[in-house]
Order: sequence, then C-alpha cells, then structure tokens
Amino acid sequence: MLCFWRFCSVAMCVLICGCGGGDSLGLVGATGSVTIDGNPLVGATVTMRGSKGELSNGFTDSEGKFKMTTGGRIGVPVGTAKVGITKYADSVPVEVNSGELKAEDMQKMQIANKGKSKDSTPKSEIPEKYGNPDKSGLTAVIEASASKNVFEFPLVTK
Repeated sequence: MLCFWRFCSVAMCVLICGCGGGDSLGLVGATGSVTIDGNPLVGATVTMRGSKGELSNGFTDSEGKFKMTTGGRIGVPVGTAKVGITKYADSVPVEVNSGELKAEDMQKMQIANKGKSKDSTPKSEIPEKYGNPDKSGLTAVIEASASKNVFEFPLVTK
C-alpha cells in the first residue's frame, strides 16, 4: 500500500511540474533600430506585445539600435507582435551591451534621472501615439529564424 502512495505522489509531481527542458515561449533573437525624422532615437524603450500578451522590451543605444528581451532572457516569442516606442524628456540612456537591462543599469538610470523632472508626469519627446502598441500602427512579424528578425522603425514627428 505504501508503494502505491509513493507512486501516486511521484505521478502527481510529474503531472504538476511537467518534464521541463523546453522553452515554453520559443524565444528567438530580434534586433533593430529606431529613428525619428531620419536621426537615431537614443534612450528609447521598444516594447513588443505578442498575440498571447507576452511582453518583450529593448532599449535603444547611442545609434538607435536595440536587442529585445523577454522576462530577462534574450529574444521574443515567434508570431506577430504589436510595437510601442517611448522616449521621455530628461531620461538618460544607459549603454546595455548584452541586450539585457540589469539591476545595476536600472539603478544608474534612476540615479541619473533623480530630480530632473519637476512634474511627476514625464513628457514624451516623440508623438505619444507611438507609445501605445494598440495605436502606434507598428507591428513586427517574428519568425523562427533570428536572422530574419531585424526591424527598422522610422518614426516621424509630423
């Protein structure tokens, strides 16, 4: 009888936890660049929202280039994503070479931006429509091959 209950316990653990070993989101590399009126947009946040609601983020560097991450891991889920791009006044870009924003990078940004804004509402440096993935008109079709996932987002102020 004891053997039966041990078997049931092990079986329940396997059913609840699963076998593991796979990437349930199927992340693939995605990079790109953002320009505003033909110039690199430095210090912007690129957000991709997948069809299942997955959120991925990237941050533009001094050349307007970004690498996307999801849940702290490099890459984005395969499928069509709506894209939002934000850039706020007085924000200080932090160079993130690995494509991931680390805790120390976030701390540097907080310290650099402390006291810069007198108003609690940040002012967007680009048209606000770009910040909302549902209204921006920007999309990205993420394919299984990372080499095909290079996106250009040319924004305009007019």
